Amino acid sequence: MKNLRSFSLIFAVALTGLITHSCIEEQYDLNNLSKRMELFGNSLAFPVGSTTVRLNSLIGGLGIDTSILKVQNGTYVFQYSGNMDMSAMTNSLTNFALGSPTKLVNSINLYDATDVPATPFDIPPMDYTFNASTSMTLPNFSTDLIRIDSIDLTNTVLRITASSVGLGGPKLNDCLSITYTAQGNGTDYYINGVKKDTWTVDMGDTAFVEIKKVRLAADGSSSLSLNQHVKLSIASAGDVVATENIQTKLIYTMEFVNPIDFDVVYGKINYSMANDLDPINFSALGTILGDNDVLSFYNPRIELNTVGNLGVPIDIKLNMGTENSKTGQTRNLTNTAFRMEPAANASEIKVNTFVIDRENGTSDLFKINPDRITMGYDVKTDTTTTYNHFLAKSSQFNLDYKMEIPFQFGGDLLLNLGTTINAPLESVLSALEDQDSLSIGIALNVTNRIPLALKLRLTALNEDSVALFTAESDTITAGGPIDPQTGFATDSVITNTDLTLTPAQINFLQDTKKFRIAFTVTANNQAAFISVQPSDYIQIKLGVRADGGVVLDLDKLQSEGEE
Repeated sequence: MKNLRSFSLIFAVALTGLITHSCIEEQYDLNNLSKRMELFGNSLAFPVGSTTVRLNSLIGGLGIDTSILKVQNGTYVFQYSGNMDMSAMTNSLTNFALGSPTKLVNSINLYDATDVPATPFDIPPMDYTFNASTSMTLPNFSTDLIRIDSIDLTNTVLRITASSVGLGGPKLNDCLSITYTAQGNGTDYYINGVKKDTWTVDMGDTAFVEIKKVRLAADGSSSLSLNQHVKLSIASAGDVVATENIQTKLIYTMEFVNPIDFDVVYGKINYSMANDLDPINFSALGTILGDNDVLSFYNPRIELNTVGNLGVPIDIKLNMGTENSKTGQTRNLTNTAFRMEPAANASEIKVNTFVIDRENGTSDLFKINPDRITMGYDVKTDTTTTYNHFLAKSSQFNLDYKMEIPFQFGGDLLLNLGTTINAPLESVLSALEDQDSLSIGIALNVTNRIPLALKLRLTALNEDSVALFTAESDTITAGGPIDPQTGFATDSVITNTDLTLTPAQINFLQDTKKFRIAFTVTANNQAAFISVQPSDYIQIKLGVRADGGVVLDLDKLQSEGEE
């Protein structure tokens, strides 16, 4: 674009000089002319040259970071992506220990030998039964974050042993046993991988009972509640004897082999967090954007993805906005709250995808010509549902985003691209006298495949950079027709127009020190959006038309030429 602008500008401001200077040298003897001379009395028209600018070279000249500017499906796209750190959340929800209760040692009264005549005393043969109950209180597993109502345990083994006090005999171990019966459905017990509600421990043996699930009471408490049935079955005198004059007892112990460990906890989760990401510096089209320009990207798209096995519905709100640090303007997205659906079970990896696009106001974010994109998020677990949440010890949760800003423009796009240069051939311009009839036109034959309309504007500036006059061409038609699905121009369009300087405007050239040339760029308003692609191009053929005569101060021109 810069090469095209410079070429056009130099040509525009040098038209008079090029024509008059070449003709003076070839057709006139300056020494024989009066001090004030009018050259030409008819019209001249001739081609000057042409240039073709392809969009890939134009975009490449803007100095945009190629790590974020990609070509996707034939369209230029700004791409940003990142991860929203959820480790604080998963650590808070799963990083808690389930402590084990202390070892339980208790006794059950058996045969009363306090009044036997002497010991050892043969306990009479018969079946003796003794009943009792026990309860082992478990820790309160709930925390401020999690109100647990049940737990799936892993590698949690209860060791139960039995011994006696005041009893002996050759067949004691065969005659004495204790049977445990689970009370209620608060705990699931397994022996050798088989679920059991009842099991028996013989004297001298050790039972290993695995606990796989514990259901807590409404207040969060839990205990292992067991009924105990002790049977002392003596077949013959002498099989079991009382060794002391005491109340004989059965001593049982219950203790966990390892600390209580879990796979999954169920209950109500109450957690929230907020975080802000580092701002994204958005150079976009760089310094070519002016204060009054409208950068109308049609459909910027943000995609949020969650991946994990959390059994908790999570409400996610994306806080995204843009900022123009020069003007102080800001824009923010709306309607960006989403519900992350939980995994069905701890082994499922659930994927949630949320798309934020122009329906959420993404197109408005960039109309302030921002140089910063801000992004943050709020997450909180759902507190309205009635069903239980669950968390696996191996819980994982990842939240990432991908933002794409394609070079697709809406109908309100407005860009003013321009540059200012010193007036070329200033000595010739200063030699111009007031013109009576001269008009000069820049003839433009434009073949445009870019689906953007343009208008050329030339402004003359004095030494204080004050505008002396402005000349403007007709609109150069955008390429088209437009494919409604892709927004691409399907063909080029030819426009013939010119930029004409009137005699009054030419008179200002004597005081012109600089020229500002600008292109006003707008989108093709015949489509909902347009897309630009690297192969788009614009070809401009330039020509000159001069009508009337050129009035010069030849002495002034000659003296300046000698200097």
